[in-house]
Amino acid sequence: MNVPVIEPIYGAPLIGCDERYEDRAAAGRRLASLLGRFRGTHAVVLAIPPGGVAVAGELARSLRLQVDVMITREFWVRACPLLAAGAISESGGLCLNGAILRLPGVTPTMLWEAVKAERAILPDLIALYRHGRPLPLDIRRPVILADDGLSSGLAQLAALQALRRYHPVACLLATPRADERILRMIRPWADEVVVLHLHAHGPANTVDGWRLPLSDEDAAILLERYRLLARSPDSEQRK
Repeated sequence: MNVPVIEPIYGAPLIGCDERYEDRAAAGRRLASLLGRFRGTHAVVLAIPPGGVAVAGELARSLRLQVDVMITREFWVRACPLLAAGAISESGGLCLNGAILRLPGVTPTMLWEAVKAERAILPDLIALYRHGRPLPLDIRRPVILADDGLSSGLAQLAALQALRRYHPVACLLATPRADERILRMIRPWADEVVVLHLHAHGPANTVDGWRLPLSDEDAAILLERYRLLARSPDSEQRK
């Protein structure tokens, strides 16, 4: 019987015992063990914030890769607040849930107003997370898009759609948890999908299973900690 060889997980946890980050950080290190072939390459890890930052940060730190964010937001319409209507990403990614228009009380105009409202928020979030930095996609390189789970899949689809405009060498999606049905929808958009746990479809608000949510403000601070660590002299010596 062939036993798969698992790459070692590099580095001790950065976060410590903060329960907002601990599970996500551990998941990032486990994902890194499945992506060891990228260690020390010119690949870049992009988080879908806020929840994906701890996952992406530990994944990137374990593999000694650059880390940043791809700003992406799901949105809802007031007539149907429990079902995601779509997602929008910087660089033009947009994914709509066609099922939302079949529901009573939802109109195309209502959906478009929601898109415009979310689009207006994107510049502020880009400034919060990147402080004027452009997306680190100025050269052809592998991109690992990381999030802390798939619920509707709309955010990941919008981000992957936007990333394709930069013509990366390869576009991967790494996530701790995913619904099998949603995963089938996403696979055609990614060159590879790496998932720790598959599960059957469940209630929309319990899919990811994390104990506590992350705010954008906390996630932005956490991202800077990972970026500062990557620029530290000790980090350069390890490379």
